Amino acid sequence: MKEAFEIARIIQKSLKGQLSESEERQLSDWRKVSGENERAFQRMISEDFYTVGMEKLETYDYRVAYGRFLQRKYQQRRKRKFLINVVRVAAVALPFIIALVLYVGLNRDEEQTLRPSLATNILPGTSKAVLTLANGQMIPLGKEAADSTIITDGTQINASGSGVTYASGGESESIVYNKLEIPRGGEFCLTLSDGTRVWLNSETSIQYPVAFGAKERRVFVQGEAYFEVAKDAKKPFTVQFMSSSVTVLGTSFNIRAYPEEKQSQATLAEGSVRIYSPGSSMLLKPGEQAEVNALSGEMVKREVEVKSFTSWKDGRFVFEQQPLEDIMRTLERWYDIRVIFKDEGAKRISLSGNMKRYGDFSQVMKMLQMTGDVRFELHGNDVYITTE
Repeated sequence: MKEAFEIARIIQKSLKGQLSESEERQLSDWRKVSGENERAFQRMISEDFYTVGMEKLETYDYRVAYGRFLQRKYQQRRKRKFLINVVRVAAVALPFIIALVLYVGLNRDEEQTLRPSLATNILPGTSKAVLTLANGQMIPLGKEAADSTIITDGTQINASGSGVTYASGGESESIVYNKLEIPRGGEFCLTLSDGTRVWLNSETSIQYPVAFGAKERRVFVQGEAYFEVAKDAKKPFTVQFMSSSVTVLGTSFNIRAYPEEKQSQATLAEGSVRIYSPGSSMLLKPGEQAEVNALSGEMVKREVEVKSFTSWKDGRFVFEQQPLEDIMRTLERWYDIRVIFKDEGAKRISLSGNMKRYGDFSQVMKMLQMTGDVRFELHGNDVYITTE
């Protein structure tokens, strides 16, 4: 029980970005002990943990439960039965205790601090894109567009509400490129002619051949994309982004390369990749990330929690000790909002969270504001952020 309270306290501080080095190690060690601990951690940083926990607490009459517990205690004739009942009561109460500890620490006077304007309903992004063919023709695609079949440059393209698929075909001597652009508040899925699947995030563009040539498979990306590359030992697959590139034979990885950000990132989920930057190269293994400085091209390799960088394609936002400025930049693109920091110090506050990507904006703001360190004001689609 003592350990549960201690872990709850540390997780509370983790969500606020206030952990000391020793506490970070303690939390990391606890999460690595078992899969159950890791799942419990992810559950406790999720958006619905607090609301569900409090709903259960409100329906849990602790006075009645404690009275029944005492009655059972004095009715027991054997010590063994008494101890079993104590364990059962503790097992039932522990989730509520942890929920209460976290809720009280994170949710002080939540109803008073949340701005009424947060009730404004800002919806999440949807499937939408614009396909530009080699002849310059632009075709809107997405949830609101009808399914269609396009024949161009000898290739059949099948478009649905959530993605576009290029029919598999042979090699092409002359490379003809198409371009797919995803606007703010959008996402889309692309299946290339070789079977490679690409998930594209908001404000992302990709340029690619209608059919690949005989020697290589090369595409150009700006923004964020997750690749599941079809294996072909004879033709390596190369993703060109900014001044860098990643070359693979068949694997899964995430590229984040927005022009306005200071670094681009390649995060490997499966297989192996080699990343090239002017003057250097680096081999990545699963669970590793290469971060490339946009100006100097300098690369740094580090171990990361992959799902923190790939969960967007599976409908979640997972943030682990990320600066609020970075978090809000991600939310800006997805919800098509404008973020204004009235307090520069708020940009550097580090937060953790696990939230639904398809929830409305007010729920995301409630989760972030639970830290008690920041305040949000919403005026139309403008979000103003200050420290408490």
